[in-house]
Amino acid sequence: MEISSNLGVVIRRLRRGESLTQRDLANKLDISVAYINLIENNRRSITVPLLLKVASLFNIELSELTNDYNKQLNSDLMDIFSDNIFDEHELKNNDIKDFSLNSPIVGDAVRTLYDKYLQNKKDLGELADQMISVKQEISDTVGSERSSADFISDMLQSNNNYFSDIEEISEKELSLIDFENGNRLRNMMDFLNKKFSIKIDFEEENLKNNFVKKYIIEKKLLKISNALSRESKEFLIAHQIGLIVAKDSIENKLKKEGISDSNTLALGKTVLANYFASCLLMPYEKFLTYAKRHRYDIDMLSNKFETSFEQVCHRLTTLQKPGSKGIPFHFMRVDIAGNVSKRFSLSGLKIPRYSVACPRWNVYTAFLNPGKIKVQLSKMLDGKTFVCLARTVSKRIGDYRSPETFFSIGLGFDISHSKDCIYADNLDSKYSVPTGLSCRTCERENCRQRAFPPIHKNLKFNENVRGLSGYIDPDN
Repeated sequence: MEISSNLGVVIRRLRRGESLTQRDLANKLDISVAYINLIENNRRSITVPLLLKVASLFNIELSELTNDYNKQLNSDLMDIFSDNIFDEHELKNNDIKDFSLNSPIVGDAVRTLYDKYLQNKKDLGELADQMISVKQEISDTVGSERSSADFISDMLQSNNNYFSDIEEISEKELSLIDFENGNRLRNMMDFLNKKFSIKIDFEEENLKNNFVKKYIIEKKLLKISNALSRESKEFLIAHQIGLIVAKDSIENKLKKEGISDSNTLALGKTVLANYFASCLLMPYEKFLTYAKRHRYDIDMLSNKFETSFEQVCHRLTTLQKPGSKGIPFHFMRVDIAGNVSKRFSLSGLKIPRYSVACPRWNVYTAFLNPGKIKVQLSKMLDGKTFVCLARTVSKRIGDYRSPETFFSIGLGFDISHSKDCIYADNLDSKYSVPTGLSCRTCERENCRQRAFPPIHKNLKFNENVRGLSGYIDPDN
């Protein structure tokens, strides 16, 4: 028996993640270097016994290895080719699917090229604005944040948002901080002061300087805005602890991922220090046990661990420890204009990388009922159904006159996990909502919410006929 799934790209990523050469891997698997090369380039199928060896070597479950990892690539390529610059090519969905299946390496190159195209387009826009404003100097980092963010987002996705080294370091440090006497904030402050001679100032005036947290290395002084909530203050202190105690582990991980430019490194350190903070405030086994006991009730978890709704949702996506896993969730955060500022998926739901997602996702409609958890069964084009929950959060830093920002947090999982989660209770699959990824890639032609024509079909307009929307032709 042989596995014909496209595993080459996955095995290459696992090998590089462990800093192994093809020869190293060949020796460990007792096969030739040439065979490894053929497998990694998807030119040779892999037998079940060899597949089991690979799973054991990299300490992952067989189901993880045999998942169809090019589904995300296919979703991204669908998103890319929905851009109107490709309109004249008349690409069909099956054309794109075949391409992602048969040429994943080239597909990944196309994705990189499109990222560069968007970056250059953004840079040119920034440059034009600066020229119009008669600015004399142009920063060499203009517009670089987006590409850095995408790189780090891909790193989280490829690692299933689970980092065992950081988990272990947080557990070790947790034993040195007393969280049991009800004053977690003060105990973390004492820990920083006693172990690293770092003092913390909660300031009233730092908002005028546009920062909520600033660490001055030479003074060993951590400044934090006193206008923040207690949960945010604790998280920022835990974040700073992570930057110090997990410094080597974080830097080694980013180095293994091939990150070299300073901007992406800084963002990567921030994200992994945030991961550490979550581990410290919501310890893995304790958090997972409580989550299972209360069937992933977010409010219960938030109250138990004294963390915010968004912090709990983030932590729920990290419960992927081999042998002790939670529900595989997807997560996304959008603003009131529909921009996706955070995205991650273990559930199997593909979240658009380049465009606004389907307007039928309740992560958008949650804005109509601020502060309330809204639950929806979303049925996708491939027949899969997901339990999706969403709630808005608002943030204001400062007094009443300060501008308030609004986000919607979306969390969800495959319907097969319904019995384990309280939010799936009393849901009726008969009332699932037909949902797509984005309008340009969605094949549902009878959707009244459609905002753009689908790429798989050329529309013929008739001034005498009006469909369910302007992009639906009822006669075809």
